[in-house]
Amino acid sequence: MSTQNRALPYRLLLVTTCASTLAVLSACAANPNAGSTSQTNTTKATTTGAPLTSAEFVNPLPQYPAWRTIGDCMANEAKTRGIDFTESGPTGGTLDATKMIQQIQQATASKKGAIITFPASDAFTPVLQQAQKAGIITGSLYGDGGDVVVGPNYAELGKMFVDAIAKRPGQQNLGLMAQSDTGQAKQWADGVEAAAKATTNVKVVGTVYTNDDAAKALDQANALLTAHPEINVIASHMGSVTPGVVAAIKARKLVGKVVFVASGADNGGKEAVADGIAYGAWLQGLCDEGKTVLDAVADKAEGKTVAAHIDAKETIGTKDDLTSLIGQGWG
Repeated sequence: MSTQNRALPYRLLLVTTCASTLAVLSACAANPNAGSTSQTNTTKATTTGAPLTSAEFVNPLPQYPAWRTIGDCMANEAKTRGIDFTESGPTGGTLDATKMIQQIQQATASKKGAIITFPASDAFTPVLQQAQKAGIITGSLYGDGGDVVVGPNYAELGKMFVDAIAKRPGQQNLGLMAQSDTGQAKQWADGVEAAAKATTNVKVVGTVYTNDDAAKALDQANALLTAHPEINVIASHMGSVTPGVVAAIKARKLVGKVVFVASGADNGGKEAVADGIAYGAWLQGLCDEGKTVLDAVADKAEGKTVAAHIDAKETIGTKDDLTSLIGQGWG
């Protein structure tokens, strides 16, 4: 899974990349939770079977509701397993990749048994590799780099979007808003295309790209609707585009004529569904993901076989069940 596009509970991140250098790290043998860093379909920690004693979650946005849910559920699971759990992350309201990398380095120097984070850019890969060389087990959410990764299967996600859209009556002319034409964004778009071709009423008629930049969403939504006036559904895997798409639909007086399938309930997604502007919203089992990644690094520390990639639980919530799903920990 590429880190180019992390459609993640904070699917509206404007990611800042950074370069960093690492301090000299302690040897692998110094950490009782030392393990192999190789990744295959399944990985098995080469540990002595010692229980994980400590873990740190470097949270990209501790104050953002979805990430707060993940962090809290991770902490609760750590308490259940008797693991000393700490959380760090940028203190402001925006993602600070430089600060996150520094905190991973600090956790590495402190010889944490496990480090879990959201790899916000490719600059995280060497930092996590250094932690692994120091004998620290790493977990990542929505992007590569960790010994274990929890995140969406984007090709399957594309099919999930189409399955939901195909339930609408009549012909569905679909416009896609993607991060780029590479990586996970391409996997999602390809999954949508393949699934649409297997239906009798869904057709992809156009795609635009925003680089997950919220400032580009309105212009790109308007460009999509101008180039393809036959569009009656817009879909995106990025929460960053929700306000722009909603604004474009309203400004063009297309409410009731064009619907949106949003990414997440946050950033206006829930309100768009309630107002009938969005047909549905892609939701993930946020609490479950926090527990899953914590359990995965803990199991790996104990020498158990752990999948290198664990698919996140996903669903499309509509007006009929969105509120109920959010109450159950989806978001």
